[in-house]
Amino acid sequence: MKILIPIDGSDGARRAVQRVILMSAQLREAPSIYLLNVQWNIAKGNVKLFIGQQTINDYYREQGNAALAPACTDLEAAGLAYTSHISVGTPAEAIVQYA
Repeated sequence: MKILIPIDGSDGARRAVQRVILMSAQLREAPSIYLLNVQWNIAKGNVKLFIGQQTINDYYREQGNAALAPACTDLEAAGLAYTSHISVGTPAEAIVQYA
């Protein structure tokens, strides 16, 4: 079973992770868990004239990892393997694309 959990750093996202942890105990085999954080694209207009792409990418990575950290900690504590990914764009579109 594959489970995709969009993670935005909210309490609701953390509850979803907790629910998956509880649910996985009832499954015959461990599910494949995918955590996805979507960062809004901030590099629009003239932003790239003033801020380099590497700086923008570092920002996306820092913010995404900060949002994913509690979910990763919970899954690791439960002994469940997972894959995490950070996308950039509109959340709904990025989630559908990743799925």
